[in-house]
Amino acid sequence: MRNAWLFPLTHWNWKAALITAICRAAACMAALWHSPLYAREHFGAVEAAYVLLTAGVFSAWQQQALDVKPRQLAWSITVLAIPLGSLAADAGLHLWLDHGNMRALGIGALIVTVVSAMFHWHVMRNGALLVGSESRPFIDDMKRMPQLVASFVTEPLQSLMARIRPEPIAAENEELEVA
Repeated sequence: MRNAWLFPLTHWNWKAALITAICRAAACMAALWHSPLYAREHFGAVEAAYVLLTAGVFSAWQQQALDVKPRQLAWSITVLAIPLGSLAADAGLHLWLDHGNMRALGIGALIVTVVSAMFHWHVMRNGALLVGSESRPFIDDMKRMPQLVASFVTEPLQSLMARIRPEPIAAENEELEVA
């Protein structure tokens, strides 16, 4: 039980922290392109510090949640609870520091957070961006990213197609068996 409490510290996910910091920096620059330079610098500095300090811990919790049963609960923790908790903490920090001037945060940040958490779930379930005993070299994880991005997009489409495809009628099944 003690190891479970220490997991976020012993498995701080530097891979996810690095990628998250780069992606969030780009998103902040894009979202605040119209703001004065001092506002972009302030927002960017707060964002970078926050992300570098917390993304590794949040990703460790997500990795730890992979072992939760049932799978739907693990998905809910990994894709909803942890990322939305992180986003709420991020918004609270900006509210405190920027006195509510957070137009760049909002529904867009919520959508990006959930979609990126879904991708993170997909990547981790496929063995990439993990730390600890299940870890692979970072360069190997990056080499697998194009295939993981493709499967992230295609798997839901394939699942949807399988669900909407009509089941063969019993008479058709009998004809197929006879043939």
